[in-house]
Amino acid sequence: MSKHYILTNATITNGFSFLIENGAIEIDNGRIAWIGKSDDLRHSEVRTIDLQGRLVLPGLLNPHHHLYSALATGLAPIGPTSNFNLILENLWWHLDKTLDAESIFYSAIHGLIQSVKYGVTTIFDHHASMNAVSGSLELIEKAFREVGVRGLLCYEISDRMGEDSLEMQLDENIGFWESHRQNNQIQGMLGLHANFTLSERTMAMIRDHKPEELPIHIHCGEDRADFQYCVDHGYAGPVDRLNEFGLLSKDSFLAHCIHLSGKDYELIRGIQPVIISNPESNANNNVGAMDIAKIQKYVLGTDGMTGNILGTMRSHFLQRNGKIADPLDIQFRYPAELIECYFPNAGKLAQGKRADLAITNYIPVTEINLGNLFYHLIFGVQGQPMYMTIADGIILYKDGVMQTIDEQEIIQNVKNAVRKLHKNYYE
Repeated sequence: MSKHYILTNATITNGFSFLIENGAIEIDNGRIAWIGKSDDLRHSEVRTIDLQGRLVLPGLLNPHHHLYSALATGLAPIGPTSNFNLILENLWWHLDKTLDAESIFYSAIHGLIQSVKYGVTTIFDHHASMNAVSGSLELIEKAFREVGVRGLLCYEISDRMGEDSLEMQLDENIGFWESHRQNNQIQGMLGLHANFTLSERTMAMIRDHKPEELPIHIHCGEDRADFQYCVDHGYAGPVDRLNEFGLLSKDSFLAHCIHLSGKDYELIRGIQPVIISNPESNANNNVGAMDIAKIQKYVLGTDGMTGNILGTMRSHFLQRNGKIADPLDIQFRYPAELIECYFPNAGKLAQGKRADLAITNYIPVTEINLGNLFYHLIFGVQGQPMYMTIADGIILYKDGVMQTIDEQEIIQNVKNAVRKLHKNYYE
């Protein structure tokens, strides 16, 4: 498709500050060149796509994903899963030790395809493949580039493979981050699994080797065991432990934040790291729910459960009996700010910005405005697949069909990788 085209006859919103009915967006060379009323179009000769009244949103962010889990559907745990530690040991840790280069790549590309179908154009991924560490982030990057989405990648450091593996895990993070610092599509962070799988010695090593400006992405207080581990080692809680090792900053990504102490909450209020709640994963693992009265600024992730971020918001809404403060900020404003921190000129649906759009299949038939937009999303869109997903002005997905890759060919390759992965998982 040409790099210059116009989307017309749409309801357009950035999710928090404007909504235009019968609107149009002109996209030229990957950027949003103009937004306004369809009746005010300036270029009649430019190719147009009639959206027939569909609701247009900014491209969505999933700030905490595990793409390596994308091929796990149907796997049975190898042992009991009666608590959180056993779920990790007998399912996820066993899976990540089974991954090889082929399954890393095809897990990523399959998970990305599913995400794109739900309007996600930026993903912050948290990877683990304990027997295939070196080069794993480059394999995931290759999948991102083939599909055409933006990503912030890291490898989750953990003690669970012994000390010999730690230096390799640290190098994978730091090397990838250093080589992608100015990249406009893919960047890196420092991934940590969780406090309870990182010894005092390991934390000190990370502190001593981590570049100061390299932020962390960690599971923090997901289960009571993580909190108790920190208390047993003399800290007030998991956030306090990170802070004591000099690993906490406003750029840190803390996922879950369920089991925290009073001091942990004070540190969060003072330092204001990025907090990512993962409601569907929390429910699935029966670990509890984040206290949204104490943590009011946060974004939503999927923690590998799904690529459907609007569906995750719907679950969050229902689990909380509709009592969510500032849901449009959580879904749109905060993610836009977060994306722009790492990818300048991206994240915001605005003139001059990179054209990342999620075009729903939903055509409002009742009044729609910013005051009731959230309810149109929850009860109208309902987390269903998009009609079209656009990243950097490139149409990635339209009307059920991926546009940048041959999905049928990919699916066959994915199935081949799955057969091998599942066979090795049970051996």
